[in-house]
Amino acid sequence: MSTYFIVGLGNPGQQYHKTRHNIGWMLIDELADSNRCSLQLKSKEKAYLGDFHLQGHKVILCKPTTYMNLSGEAVQPLMAYYNVPLENLLVLSDDVTLTFGRARLRTKGSSGGQKGIQNIIKRLSTEEFARLRLGVGPKREGQDLASFVLQRFPKAELDALPNWLDTMRRGVERFITEDADSAIAYCNAYRLPGFAD
Repeated sequence: MSTYFIVGLGNPGQQYHKTRHNIGWMLIDELADSNRCSLQLKSKEKAYLGDFHLQGHKVILCKPTTYMNLSGEAVQPLMAYYNVPLENLLVLSDDVTLTFGRARLRTKGSSGGQKGIQNIIKRLSTEEFARLRLGVGPKREGQDLASFVLQRFPKAELDALPNWLDTMRRGVERFITEDADSAIAYCNAYRLPGFAD
């Protein structure tokens, strides 16, 4: 039985709830709800963790509580503890360079400036792991990046999130039950109606 480790990046605390930076956490919650998985805070592991089985695979869901920029401090020890192969790691994060409603799944690459991904790369000493970048842009020219990603989604986007998160949840499940290529084709081609046409 293969074990998959799905990590959603975000920040703990009510002030970060439903902010752009926490869309990785939101997708983990969608996966947990859809698969009847309970996430529990594990203080020692610096993360919310839960697991379920999907078509013969064990799936571990993780929401690091280290704050975004130190995500690798939770991910690296947990990867070692569960003995998860790198090809079975998938990190979910926000991306300001992608329009809201668009996504990019890749099996390796640089951080693209995303500090949570950057810290995971540093702690794992490799860029060879999959990441699903979820568009939260575009930000206005001259707008401060930190304040933009820490803003809550506006109402129109918030109303559209359930549809988009459900679709991306299906893409993550394809990554687990089929293969990365199938998930890439599914996620990267999707356009959220009314936002990313």
